[in-house]
Amino acid sequence: MTRFTVVSILPEIVDGALAVGVVGRARAAGGLPLAFVNPRDFTHDRHRSVDDTPYGGGPGMVMRCEPLAAAIDAAGPGHRVFLGPGGAPLTQATVRRLATLDHVVLVCGRYEGVDQRVLDACIDEEISLGDFVLTGGELGAACVIDAVARFLPGVLGDAASADDESFAAGLLEYPQYTRPAVFRDRPIPEILAGGNHEAIRRWRRGESLRRTARRRPELYARHRLDKLDRKLAEAAGLDVAGRTSIALVHHPVHDRTGAVVTSAVTNLDIHDLARTARTFGLAGYHVVTPVESQRSKAEHIAAAWQELAADTGPRGPGGGHDGRASALRIVHTAPSVADVIAAITAQHGQAPRVVATSADPARFPGARRLTGPALLGELIDAPGQPMLLLFGTGWGLADAELPQVTDLLPPIESRTGWNHLSVRSAAAIVVADLFGVRSPAPTA
Repeated sequence: MTRFTVVSILPEIVDGALAVGVVGRARAAGGLPLAFVNPRDFTHDRHRSVDDTPYGGGPGMVMRCEPLAAAIDAAGPGHRVFLGPGGAPLTQATVRRLATLDHVVLVCGRYEGVDQRVLDACIDEEISLGDFVLTGGELGAACVIDAVARFLPGVLGDAASADDESFAAGLLEYPQYTRPAVFRDRPIPEILAGGNHEAIRRWRRGESLRRTARRRPELYARHRLDKLDRKLAEAAGLDVAGRTSIALVHHPVHDRTGAVVTSAVTNLDIHDLARTARTFGLAGYHVVTPVESQRSKAEHIAAAWQELAADTGPRGPGGGHDGRASALRIVHTAPSVADVIAAITAQHGQAPRVVATSADPARFPGARRLTGPALLGELIDAPGQPMLLLFGTGWGLADAELPQVTDLLPPIESRTGWNHLSVRSAAAIVVADLFGVRSPAPTA
C-alpha cells in the first residue's frame, strides 16, 4: 500500500480536496494513509517565515532552504517529488509507477519558487500538471494522490475501472452513454442497444482510436496498431496515409533566377521518394514532367527493378530486390499536376486535397497555412477524401502556376536557420512527421 506525506504551508488545500468521494472513503477506512508536514513548524522567528527575497533581484519571494529541507527530512525516507511547472508532465505511466512505491513525499512550492539547492539536495523527481502555472503545488499534489489512489486495493469498487479508461492503453477512452435512450433528439449509438458484446467491444475500440487521432494526434502517433486496430482505423477513416499520394514536380518550378523552368528527372529522386512512400503506406508516388523522354526514363527505372525482382527472387524480409521493387510499383508518371489530380479523382471518386510544401513561407499566399496535425484532423473528419502532397525540384514550386493548391504546410525549420535540404530529405521528413510512429512515452 502506498502512503503519502505532503510537505506544504497550506495543507488544508490538499486535505479538503481529498476528504470526499472514493478517495475520502478510502482515507476513512484506512486504505489511503496520508500525513502532512508544515515547513512553518521548522522556523525559528516569531513570524514563522518560510520565504525571503531572491538573490540577484527580481519580483516575488523564494522559499528558504532551511525550513523546507527540515520539513522534507521530517517526512522520513521515501520517494520525494516536487510539484512545479519545471517538472516532467504527469502521465498515466508515472501514476502507475508511483502506485508501486511504499512511501511518496509530495513537496509543494509557493511564491516565486523554491531555492534550487533544496531541489538539488532533497528531491528525487519533479512533476508538472502541464504547461501552466498555479499559485502553489498543493492542487498538483492532490491530483497525484487522487490518480495514484485509483490503483490502490479497495479504493475503486471495480478494479477493472482503472484499466479500461483513457491513457490506460495509450489511447483516449471511448464515449459513454446511459439512460435515457434519446436525449434532446440525440439517440444512443444503435450498436450499444443490440446486445452483441463483441460488436460493442470493436465499436468502442474504433471510437477510442478515432477520438485519440482527432483530439490527441501526438498520442495516436505513439500508438502501434495491431491487426485489429488497423482494420478499425481504416473503417473509421483514420488511414489517411492510405489515401495520400505524393508528387515530385519537375514543372512548373523556379530556377535560381526565379524563372519558371523544367528540371531533369534523376535516378535518386525516383528511388528515394518511392521508398519513402512505400515505407509509410502511401497510395502512390507521381513523377510530374511534361517531357515525354523524362517520363519514359522514370517508367523504365521502375519497370527494371520489378523485372529484376521477378528474375532473382526476394532477398531478405522486406529488403533487397523484392523490397525495392515493391516501392517502385507505386511509381506513376504524369505530364502535369492537373493530370495527377484527375487520376486520383478517378481512383477515389472525389478530388484530392492538394497540399504544397515549400522552404519559403511566403509562397502560395492564397493557400491556408496548416500544421500537420490540423491537416490530418480535417482529413479524418472527411473520410474518403484523398490528399496529394506536392514537392518541388529546382528552387521550389512555381506557386503562381499551381492554382490547384489550397493548403500549405509550414517549412522544415532547424535551429541553425539554414534550410537547403534536398527534396528527397525534405519529403522523407514531411511524410514521417505526418504518418510516422513516434517513440513510445517513457514508462520509468
